[in-house]
Amino acid sequence: MTISPSTAAALTGTVLAGLLAACGSAGATSAGYVPLTASPTPAPATADPAPAQAQPAQVVPGAPQAPAGQPAKVVAPQAPATDFSALSRRFVALRNQDSQGLAAIKGQTSNSDLEADKRVMAQAATIFSTYAQQLRALPFPASMRTDADALVTAVTTVQATFVQASQVASFNDLGPLLQKLIDTEDVQLTATNVVEKDLSLPLSTPKP
Repeated sequence: MTISPSTAAALTGTVLAGLLAACGSAGATSAGYVPLTASPTPAPATADPAPAQAQPAQVVPGAPQAPAGQPAKVVAPQAPATDFSALSRRFVALRNQDSQGLAAIKGQTSNSDLEADKRVMAQAATIFSTYAQQLRALPFPASMRTDADALVTAVTTVQATFVQASQVASFNDLGPLLQKLIDTEDVQLTATNVVEKDLSLPLSTPKP
């Protein structure tokens, strides 16, 4: 496969633009997140009041009543659902940080200088390596761990491909790796969307 420098530059721009979409919009926030509980921090315990005389049970209009002579059923309060709002904010911050890093190098590709393009690929590899490490460090619950690991795998695949692209000897060697990166965009976007759904976040928008 023979690829011209201008074609390689165009493909590189396409790759970086696509990966920007796959990472999520840098302008997105966690504003769309709907907490599962209103207050993640339990209220402080208060001292027990002095014992008081037993009061008759209040009758709620319309509520079913226990038959005469039988004690009323006691309904145990349900434990509050887990609140993932803090995790959501951290995930969005990492996703946006990755997008901003890619946006900063997007315009640095060259139409004729292979070494310049290789430097861009090396920078992209570093960005994705950092993103993968930070994703691994997020405290995803066990119920989300499989989805989070799938996203880390997708990000790591992109990072490894950028490493290969930063070490090519010619534009002809770069072409197939750029195509591989284009192919992995959808995988990363799908994995990102799954984690976003887990966290009740708005989904990242795919590239046009």
